[in-house]
Amino acid sequence: MRLTLRTLLAYLDDMLEPAETKLIGQKIQESAVAGKLVSLIRLVVRQRRLKAPSVSGPNIGIDPNVIAQYLDITLPPEEVVEVERVLLTSDELLAEVASCHQVLALSNGKTAEISAASRERLYALGPVATGDQLQVEESKPVASVESNDSVAAATTERNGSVIPAKAIAKPASSHEIPEYLRQSSWSQRIFPASVIALLVTVCLGLLIFDSGFLNGIKDAKRELSKADPDKTPATDSNPDTPKDGTPEADNAVAKVAPKESTQPTQPAIVSVDPLPPADAPEKPVAPEKPVAPVKPAATDGAADAVAVTRPVTPAVPATAGPDKDDPIPVLNPVTVQYTSNDGVVLRYDEAQHHWFLLPRRSVVPPGENLVILEPFEASLDFDRGAVVATALGDTSVRIMPPDRTTSTGLDVRRGRILLRSARRDAVKPLFSVRVGNELWRVEFQTPDTACSLEVTPREPSQYEKSLEPNWYSGILRVQSGSVKWTNAEGESQKITPDTALEFSHTSAKVYPVSPGFVPDWIDAQKRKQSPLRRFATNFEKQFEPDQPIDNTFLALVHDPNAKITELAVRGMTLTDSAASMVQALAECDFEEGRFAARDGLRTWLARDAGRGAILKEILTQHYSPMEALNVYTLLWGFGPDQGSDRATSMDLVSGLRNQHTEIRELAYYWIVHLTGRKWEFRAVDAVGGRSESAVRRIEAHVLKTGALVKPPEKAKDVAPKP
Repeated sequence: MRLTLRTLLAYLDDMLEPAETKLIGQKIQESAVAGKLVSLIRLVVRQRRLKAPSVSGPNIGIDPNVIAQYLDITLPPEEVVEVERVLLTSDELLAEVASCHQVLALSNGKTAEISAASRERLYALGPVATGDQLQVEESKPVASVESNDSVAAATTERNGSVIPAKAIAKPASSHEIPEYLRQSSWSQRIFPASVIALLVTVCLGLLIFDSGFLNGIKDAKRELSKADPDKTPATDSNPDTPKDGTPEADNAVAKVAPKESTQPTQPAIVSVDPLPPADAPEKPVAPEKPVAPVKPAATDGAADAVAVTRPVTPAVPATAGPDKDDPIPVLNPVTVQYTSNDGVVLRYDEAQHHWFLLPRRSVVPPGENLVILEPFEASLDFDRGAVVATALGDTSVRIMPPDRTTSTGLDVRRGRILLRSARRDAVKPLFSVRVGNELWRVEFQTPDTACSLEVTPREPSQYEKSLEPNWYSGILRVQSGSVKWTNAEGESQKITPDTALEFSHTSAKVYPVSPGFVPDWIDAQKRKQSPLRRFATNFEKQFEPDQPIDNTFLALVHDPNAKITELAVRGMTLTDSAASMVQALAECDFEEGRFAARDGLRTWLARDAGRGAILKEILTQHYSPMEALNVYTLLWGFGPDQGSDRATSMDLVSGLRNQHTEIRELAYYWIVHLTGRKWEFRAVDAVGGRSESAVRRIEAHVLKTGALVKPPEKAKDVAPKP
């Protein structure tokens, strides 16, 4: 059995078979995440001060009908994952669902028995005149109540709340039981079903046995085509398939998943978790001359405005080849296999819109989005060792599909990757590397070539100013052999161990390096000595193979181990889970986790200007409007010009006295950044505690200097000498 939230509820309410109960109990003991969820369920059910979730309006968490389907085990599996994710983010919703599940467990599938007197009292709750009583005749049927159009437009008030009139049945003058509440007889129920079954049988018989019927349709279409070919009606064997060829069934998950929007109207159900770019390879077209790389406009993801880009085939100098009208051949894809025996690698499931564990020794198809968590590594074998890529922790990549020049490559979103050729018979293997909107070709010049690639996302420093498309910086180093680096315009550079290549959206330059210089992350021995490696085994045990990673990350936010919490929040950063990062920022008990959430949200903001509106909506779920605005401003950051402003400086100093620890940390982070010095301030101390003296020193500095950063002196007018 899968260890889902619904399974845990059934376990707690004793609704499982003895063997299943024993199995789930063992899994809970083995899984720390499951144990935390069980404790959380028991805790929220006992909390008496929790308010009931809204059932209507903009603050509704989940539609009650969806919750009913979830409890009745009739909700589609792909929607169950999203519902459970939302439940785990709200104590009110979780307590309500757990309590309803307890009530259902008491009945244990038995039909509730309601006395006739209770039914009469329920029917009489409508707006009836004083002294009137509901008249029920059990021996003969009661006439149905005719609905009135005026009822649909009216509303009524009860206990101070407005109830839509369409939800209230208007009683008849005799206050009889409405037709829709009376039980229909057996004949009334069976007759409509019999008629429908008969019609279906007749239609199927016509289609199956009367071939002339179908042939007549085909002949009519052929005649119409001969008469006017331009007006031939388009036919489709699948009527549910839209014009773009994508079946509507593929988008069934959208019933629960939020629609694309920069300002969600229902923040409680808006999934801003992350969706990686759904890059679809385009068929390359041969240009007549070398052109610059195409920079497509970024679009938003389904929930969190993740930038979507498409792989761009670089231009190649015109040579003798096929005509323009001839199709450009695309190379066959190579086999990419995940060969690591340990570690945690995540894959994005396009159908369920969630991240899951990648099974070890599995074949990775083209277009797959992968995330490698710290402190693990992942070895990817391209074409039986022609190229071996070792992706280190904190890395996010996508397996690129083939084109007419290379069979595969990597779309690097961030991280550190080691590349080498493991096959002696591989003659100058060609590999594609894509970062942002730029595409390069990496050609290994010798069989012993080994190189490293590092892509670092940049952080914003100005309010509501994204860095797209120049959101990254990259470095290519060569440890042995040599590499030929070619851009989309056909310009190539040779990189050797005594040189390195710095590249970004705007430039790429080669500069000399000291021979033998190797960063610590490239050295395998130094990587094994990393302090985070001590927590690798414990962190790996937290993940279930068949469970969405979102639930695991949220549970680990409250883990008693600070390093485990930090690693979980860094995983949220890799999956672009903005909502989870905000929750970690607001609820994490350790500064390691809060700092990781701060850095993750800042790099997430820098990718797309449209993400600011999404972040504002998420922050309002955890802070008051004024505090949400303060956090939003602090996450964007400040430049030197703002640091020399007196009002901005005093606002930052005031933030050191805020009641929220994370706001004090953000304010102090920028004070240190702007002044270039530490002030012995501890944000974790209570307001007015030991750190108050540091706050006063910072205030004195602002009063003396005029701001955190000394404003530039204005040039004085000097009278010209005679």
